[in-house]
Order: sequence, then C-alpha cells, then structure tokens
Amino acid sequence: MISVLHVIDKLSVSGSGLHGISRALADWGERLRDHDVEMHVLSLRGEEPEGEALFAEKGVPLTCVSLGKMDPRSLSVIRKHALACNAQILHLHGYAAAHFGRLLSMWMRIPNIVHEHVVFPSMKWHEDLADRIFAPLTTQGLAISKPVEQFMIEKRHIPAAKLETFFYGLPLEEWSRPPEDELLACREQLQGSDQALRLIAVGRLATQKNLPSLLQVHAELLEEFPDLELLIVGEGPERAHLESLAGKQVQFSGFQRDVRPWLALSDVFVIPSDYEGGPLTLFEAMRLGLPCVSTPVGLVPEAIEEGKTGFLFPPGNVEALKESLRPLLQDESLRRRIGEAARVSSERWDMRVAVEQLTGVYRRLIPGIPV
Repeated sequence: MISVLHVIDKLSVSGSGLHGISRALADWGERLRDHDVEMHVLSLRGEEPEGEALFAEKGVPLTCVSLGKMDPRSLSVIRKHALACNAQILHLHGYAAAHFGRLLSMWMRIPNIVHEHVVFPSMKWHEDLADRIFAPLTTQGLAISKPVEQFMIEKRHIPAAKLETFFYGLPLEEWSRPPEDELLACREQLQGSDQALRLIAVGRLATQKNLPSLLQVHAELLEEFPDLELLIVGEGPERAHLESLAGKQVQFSGFQRDVRPWLALSDVFVIPSDYEGGPLTLFEAMRLGLPCVSTPVGLVPEAIEEGKTGFLFPPGNVEALKESLRPLLQDESLRRRIGEAARVSSERWDMRVAVEQLTGVYRRLIPGIPV
C-alpha cells in the first residue's frame, strides 16, 4: 500500500464553495484504495465544515489546521502529519503547500508532486522568488491542461521533463439528471416563465469571471429575444457591483451547493472568464446536455470542440460572445444537437481514467514498486 499525503492551501473560496480539486481529492481517495493507495489530506487554512463532511462521507482522512499564508510553522505541521501517516509521497496543491512541502520532502528524502490547476495572470514577487529557489526540488509536476503546463514551465520554473498533464476526472456516475422533486424546488425559486430561454453562468462572483460582459450581451440580446433570461449562480465580492449593472430578467441565486437542478432548468451554459483552470461546472453542464459557450481558457479548448459541443470566443469580446449565442438562441434543434454531443463528449473525462493515471504516477515515484 502506497501512503500519500496531500497538502492543500485551502479547500474552498468564499462564494464558490469547495474547489473542484477539493471534490476531486475526496473522489480520488475513495477510489484509490482499490489500487493499493492510501490517501490522507491536510488543509492549511482552518476548519471547513463542508469539506470535512464530504471527506467523512467518502471515508478519506482529512485534517484542517489554521495557519497563515506563509507561516513557517507549516514545516513542522506538515512533517508531523507526514510521519503520522507514514507518507511516502507529498502531493502538493497551492503555493504555501508547494514551497514548504518541497523543502520538507528534501529533508525527509521522499518524493513530491507539485500540482497546478490554473494559470494566474500575475504572480507576487515573493512567490516568484520562492518558486525559483524551490523549483529544483520538484520531483514531479502535474498540470490540469497544456496551458497550465506551459505556465508551470515559464512562471513556476519547473523543467518540462518533470511535467505531465493530468485532468482530475469526473464522477460521471454521480452526475445524472436531478430527480423531479429537486427540479420542482429549484423551479419555485426561479423568476420568470418556464417557457423562457435561459442563459446560466456559475462560479464565484469575482473580477476574473468577467460577468459584466455577459450582463451587457444579455441586455443587448433582449431586443432580439425578449423572453431571454440570465441566471447567475454563485456568491462573491463582486455581487453588489454586478447587481448594479444588471438589467431586466437577470436573477442572482446566490451560492448553491448542488448546481445540477439550476443547470437542468437552463438552456445555454456560459463562461466569460478571463482565466480558469479546469472549471468543474463546465463538465457538469456538458454531462447534463447543455450547449456551452466559453472563452478558450485553461482546459476549456480541450473540452469544447468548436461548433460541435459548443462555441469559443475571445475574452472580453462582447460582439463575439453575442454571435456565439445567437444561433443557439434562434434554433432549438441546434441547442439539442450540440447539447447531446457535449453529453457524449463528457464521457472521455471519466474519473476511472484519472485514477489509473494517478496510480501510475505514484508507482513510478516509489522505487521497487511495479508500475
């Protein structure tokens, strides 16, 4: 049995609930036991009840501690938990986890994995300096997509020979259409008509999501599609500003733990973000048969095939977004055809493929264990 300690800066962000990677950790831990891998998870930013409940449900050991962003006590805390679970590998998510974890792996003489999930448009000088110092200590790097892999080479200074792309996988068997009672409860919260066309965007209400551009496009399309509604699901620091920009037929639902009913009652899923990693809700939408319109950020270009499973448009280009949405709003048969193609395409991202790949990575890092 291989013992792996995952160290993550934090499990969630205010307004969006658990990170996609946090949910993936719980799913991996549940499934990796069948591959002779025992996972333990250490979160560095305090108690997180939603995460603790999920990991308990999956039977994956989770410990939450309260440390500052670059608290030097992180070294002793990580070491304590690595020794307690007899960790043979440190799997690191986030800057603090990666910096302290790589230093500790050198002292403990065990391999580490630096796992990146998003391309950041800018980095603080001290983060760049720390990456330049600790990059040579990286045993293995994992990137959620090719753009993230390039970011790790150029900005995190990890050699290309140490990198591998790895998508965390989707628990497709759990992502079926919600039961009717859940749909009914969601429908009662929706404003507007059941017959209306509905765009939906899901995520933390932050500047990177570029939701003002979607609000502008919705307002302009109302002249052509007077029944068009826009549903924004999520919470975050930009909510008040976005509400001030919103025109007619826009609804803010707030944070929703399960977004499937909201997706199932919508017609087109939109991601107008300036940058992303591997947005989990994109794959939830595809699995439920929604056509998707998105900027080509992070993993999105690998998931959406232009004109077949959705449409792509440049970040911030409101005219391109409008032209991508118009044919879907005009043609119900096109929405159904592209939505069904998206549903079928989502099957290639199944969690079982990810677990097999991750098991192979772990086995390669432990001498004497057959791959």
